[in-house]
Amino acid sequence: MFGVDELGMDLGTSTLHIVVRGKGIVLSEPAYVAYDRQTRNVVAVGEEARRMYGRTPAGLIVERPLRDGRIRSFDLVSKMLRYCMRKVIGKRAAFRPKLLLALPGGMAPSEQQTLVDVLVDAGVRSVVPVDEGVASAIGAGMRIDQPYGRMNIDIGGGRTNVSVFSFGHQIVWDILSVGGDRFDDAISDYLRKKHNLLIGARTAEELKIDIGSARMRGVKLEMDACGRSLVSGLPRAVTVNSEEMIEALDEPLRDLINALHRMIERTPPELASDIFDEGITLSGGGAQLFGLDGVISDQLRIRTMLADEPDLCVAHGLSSLIDDPDRYENIDLVSGSRSDLLEDA
Repeated sequence: MFGVDELGMDLGTSTLHIVVRGKGIVLSEPAYVAYDRQTRNVVAVGEEARRMYGRTPAGLIVERPLRDGRIRSFDLVSKMLRYCMRKVIGKRAAFRPKLLLALPGGMAPSEQQTLVDVLVDAGVRSVVPVDEGVASAIGAGMRIDQPYGRMNIDIGGGRTNVSVFSFGHQIVWDILSVGGDRFDDAISDYLRKKHNLLIGARTAEELKIDIGSARMRGVKLEMDACGRSLVSGLPRAVTVNSEEMIEALDEPLRDLINALHRMIERTPPELASDIFDEGITLSGGGAQLFGLDGVISDQLRIRTMLADEPDLCVAHGLSSLIDDPDRYENIDLVSGSRSDLLEDA
């Protein structure tokens, strides 16, 4: 437990991070919940639940409460948030901290308000919303308060947040339906069609992380993918290489590039010129796909750079906002599309 009065939460599709003033990240848990099918009582949350994924008996279910940036189960999200808040502030905290909440891209206002209500019920005094794209850009070290254009692409598990900043405001932004989950699905579909092999979500994610590629590597990597044969119905292992991953990921990457191209077309000319000079910053866990920065650079003809610790940029951004609020007082934390969410719950 941490005796503090201000927290930050990055409620990601695949991972939840909590930061504390002066301490940085104090909690990182995979966004998984295991529960009993009949009673719906929670059995495990976070890393323990993730280890159970795909291996539970018929009476237990393991789910990710969020998918594609949207809440799939309000009940499970509520239980996951209460579990995480108890780990940070305890069951009966003597204080009710203020919370900066990074809002997942594409979440409806009603879903946002439900999150606020759940967090207040879990012991939070008030909730200050922060656009995920803003927190990510700050955590990536971008000076978005300056009078010239900056572009950040945050590729999360469910969605991709694209933002163009100037004078501390999001001038142009979009939320794309391409993310790490879409990459995983593309790999699963590829193995099913080419190798007649049905693999689980964890295996697809491991293939993406270990040998996934957006462009040719200097050395061809190989990895065994284990699953169930669609021909015999028996367990089977197939050796897959990084060149096949390029083929598997072609469609979602083309969709991403086309969407980014349209985003550039919507950007005012002067800001587009600034972006050409300054380059694009890539953040988010999905941005770690090998060669993705190079592919975006080649296709858009704009220099693209991968941020340090891209999967933690949102959490680092929240930490900076909490630790040094005066430095960011001129930054608009929430775009106009989300201004209806009250700061104080």
